[in-house]
Amino acid sequence: MIERKGNLWDGRVIVITTNGFVKKDGSCVMGRGCAKEATIRYPNIEYMLGMAIKQFGNCVIYLGIMPDSKHLFSFPVKPITIVNNGTNVVKHMAAKFKIGETVPGWAAKADLSLIRKSAIELKHMVDTLGFQEVYMPRPGCGAGELDWRKEVKPILEEILDDRFIVCHK
Repeated sequence: MIERKGNLWDGRVIVITTNGFVKKDGSCVMGRGCAKEATIRYPNIEYMLGMAIKQFGNCVIYLGIMPDSKHLFSFPVKPITIVNNGTNVVKHMAAKFKIGETVPGWAAKADLSLIRKSAIELKHMVDTLGFQEVYMPRPGCGAGELDWRKEVKPILEEILDDRFIVCHK
Protein backbone atom coordinates (compact mmCIF):
# COMPACT_ATOMS: atom_id res chain seq x y z
CA MET A 1 0.00 0.00 0.00
CA ILE A 2 1.30 3.42 -0.93
CA GLU A 3 0.17 6.69 0.63
CA ARG A 4 0.10 9.64 -1.71
CA LYS A 5 -1.06 13.22 -1.48
CA GLY A 6 -3.50 13.80 -4.29
CA ASN A 7 -6.97 13.53 -5.72
CA LEU A 8 -8.81 10.22 -5.57
CA TRP A 9 -10.50 10.97 -8.89
CA ASP A 10 -7.16 11.14 -10.74
CA GLY A 11 -7.11 7.34 -10.78
CA ARG A 12 -8.50 5.07 -13.47
CA VAL A 13 -9.66 2.50 -10.89
CA ILE A 14 -11.34 4.14 -7.90
CA VAL A 15 -12.66 2.90 -4.58
CA ILE A 16 -15.37 4.81 -2.74
CA THR A 17 -16.17 4.14 0.90
CA THR A 18 -19.80 3.38 1.67
CA ASN A 19 -22.26 2.10 4.24
CA GLY A 20 -24.78 -0.69 3.77
CA PHE A 21 -27.94 1.26 4.53
CA VAL A 22 -30.47 1.18 1.68
CA LYS A 23 -33.45 3.55 1.87
CA LYS A 24 -37.06 2.59 1.08
CA ASP A 25 -36.68 4.06 -2.42
CA GLY A 26 -33.87 1.55 -3.12
CA SER A 27 -30.97 4.00 -2.98
CA CYS A 28 -27.90 3.60 -0.81
CA VAL A 29 -27.23 6.53 1.52
CA MET A 30 -24.25 8.35 -0.03
CA GLY A 31 -24.39 11.73 1.67
CA ARG A 32 -20.79 12.53 2.60
CA GLY A 33 -17.21 12.30 1.39
CA CYS A 34 -16.19 10.43 -1.75
CA ALA A 35 -19.56 8.62 -1.86
CA LYS A 36 -21.30 12.01 -2.17
CA GLU A 37 -18.79 13.03 -4.86
CA ALA A 38 -19.66 9.84 -6.76
CA THR A 39 -23.36 10.77 -6.78
CA ILE A 40 -22.47 14.11 -8.35
CA ARG A 41 -20.20 12.54 -10.98
CA TYR A 42 -22.46 9.58 -11.71
CA PRO A 43 -26.18 10.37 -11.40
CA ASN A 44 -28.23 7.46 -10.00
CA ILE A 45 -25.17 5.56 -8.75
CA GLU A 46 -26.89 5.45 -5.34
CA TYR A 47 -29.67 3.32 -6.88
CA MET A 48 -27.20 1.04 -8.64
CA LEU A 49 -25.33 0.49 -5.38
CA GLY A 50 -28.56 0.10 -3.38
CA MET A 51 -29.74 -2.62 -5.76
CA ALA A 52 -26.37 -4.40 -5.54
CA ILE A 53 -26.39 -4.27 -1.73
CA LYS A 54 -29.90 -5.73 -1.68
CA GLN A 55 -28.72 -8.57 -3.94
CA PHE A 56 -25.21 -9.28 -2.57
CA GLY A 57 -25.17 -7.75 0.92
CA ASN A 58 -22.84 -5.20 2.48
CA CYS A 59 -19.67 -6.25 0.69
CA VAL A 60 -17.18 -4.83 -1.81
CA ILE A 61 -18.98 -4.37 -5.10
CA TYR A 62 -17.45 -3.73 -8.50
CA LEU A 63 -19.82 -1.17 -9.96
CA GLY A 64 -18.27 -1.37 -13.42
CA ILE A 65 -16.97 1.13 -15.91
CA MET A 66 -18.47 4.59 -15.49
CA PRO A 67 -19.28 7.02 -18.35
CA ASP A 68 -15.87 8.69 -17.91
CA SER A 69 -14.15 5.28 -18.39
CA LYS A 70 -13.20 4.95 -14.71
CA HIS A 71 -13.70 1.62 -12.94
CA LEU A 72 -15.55 2.00 -9.64
CA PHE A 73 -15.66 -0.17 -6.50
CA SER A 74 -17.66 0.34 -3.34
CA PHE A 75 -15.85 -0.41 -0.07
CA PRO A 76 -18.12 -0.76 2.97
CA VAL A 77 -16.81 0.82 6.15
CA LYS A 78 -20.11 1.07 8.02
CA PRO A 79 -22.69 -1.63 8.72
CA ILE A 80 -26.32 -1.69 7.60
CA THR A 81 -27.49 -0.97 11.15
CA ILE A 82 -26.09 -1.06 14.69
CA VAL A 83 -27.47 -1.03 18.20
CA ASN A 84 -26.32 2.16 19.96
CA ASN A 85 -23.96 1.22 22.80
CA GLY A 86 -23.04 4.81 23.63
CA THR A 87 -19.73 4.83 21.72
CA ASN A 88 -20.51 3.54 18.22
CA VAL A 89 -22.57 6.44 16.82
CA VAL A 90 -20.87 9.39 15.08
CA LYS A 91 -20.55 12.44 17.32
CA HIS A 92 -22.93 14.76 15.47
CA MET A 93 -25.71 12.12 15.55
CA ALA A 94 -25.23 10.70 19.07
CA ALA A 95 -27.93 12.85 20.71
CA LYS A 96 -30.55 11.67 18.20
CA PHE A 97 -30.41 8.00 19.24
CA LYS A 98 -30.99 6.43 22.66
CA ILE A 99 -28.74 3.71 24.11
CA GLY A 100 -30.08 0.34 22.95
CA GLU A 101 -31.86 1.84 19.93
CA THR A 102 -31.22 0.49 16.43
CA VAL A 103 -29.31 3.08 14.39
CA PRO A 104 -28.94 3.20 10.58
CA GLY A 105 -25.42 2.48 9.35
CA TRP A 106 -24.90 5.96 7.95
CA ALA A 107 -25.04 7.31 11.54
CA ALA A 108 -22.60 4.70 12.86
CA LYS A 109 -18.87 5.05 13.32
CA ALA A 110 -16.85 2.99 10.86
CA ASP A 111 -16.23 -0.61 11.89
CA LEU A 112 -12.64 -1.93 11.87
CA SER A 113 -13.69 -5.56 11.34
CA LEU A 114 -15.75 -4.49 8.31
CA ILE A 115 -12.79 -2.50 6.96
CA ARG A 116 -10.59 -5.61 7.30
CA LYS A 117 -13.22 -7.74 5.52
CA SER A 118 -13.62 -5.13 2.78
CA ALA A 119 -9.84 -4.88 2.24
CA ILE A 120 -9.60 -8.66 1.82
CA GLU A 121 -12.52 -8.68 -0.63
CA LEU A 122 -11.12 -5.73 -2.58
CA LYS A 123 -7.69 -7.31 -2.93
CA HIS A 124 -9.25 -10.55 -4.16
CA MET A 125 -11.37 -8.71 -6.74
CA VAL A 126 -8.42 -6.61 -7.94
CA ASP A 127 -6.33 -9.80 -8.26
CA THR A 128 -9.12 -11.45 -10.27
CA LEU A 129 -9.71 -8.46 -12.55
CA GLY A 130 -5.97 -7.76 -12.99
CA PHE A 131 -5.93 -4.06 -12.11
CA GLN A 132 -2.43 -2.70 -11.47
CA GLU A 133 -3.23 0.61 -9.79
CA VAL A 134 -6.20 1.31 -7.51
CA TYR A 135 -6.90 4.67 -5.91
CA MET A 136 -8.76 4.79 -2.61
CA PRO A 137 -9.36 7.16 0.31
CA ARG A 138 -8.43 6.48 3.92
CA PRO A 139 -11.35 4.18 4.73
CA GLY A 140 -13.43 5.11 7.75
CA CYS A 141 -11.33 8.16 8.60
CA GLY A 142 -13.70 10.93 7.51
CA ALA A 143 -17.38 10.52 8.34
CA GLY A 144 -16.47 7.21 10.01
CA GLU A 145 -14.42 9.03 12.69
CA LEU A 146 -11.56 6.50 12.90
CA ASP A 147 -7.89 7.39 13.35
CA TRP A 148 -5.80 6.64 10.24
CA ARG A 149 -2.41 6.03 11.85
CA LYS A 150 -3.50 4.19 15.00
CA GLU A 151 -6.49 2.17 13.78
CA VAL A 152 -6.90 1.82 10.01
CA LYS A 153 -3.43 1.98 8.44
CA PRO A 154 -2.08 -1.03 10.41
CA ILE A 155 -4.97 -3.18 9.15
CA LEU A 156 -4.59 -2.17 5.51
CA GLU A 157 -0.80 -2.59 5.53
CA GLU A 158 -1.28 -6.29 6.36
CA ILE A 159 -3.59 -6.84 3.39
CA LEU A 160 -3.01 -4.39 0.54
CA ASP A 161 0.10 -4.35 -1.67
CA ASP A 162 1.66 -1.48 -3.60
CA ARG A 163 -1.02 -1.54 -6.29
CA PHE A 164 -3.24 0.29 -3.80
CA ILE A 165 -2.73 4.06 -3.62
CA VAL A 166 -4.30 5.65 -0.55
CA CYS A 167 -4.92 9.30 -1.43
CA HIS A 168 -5.10 12.12 1.10
CA LYS A 169 -5.11 15.89 0.98
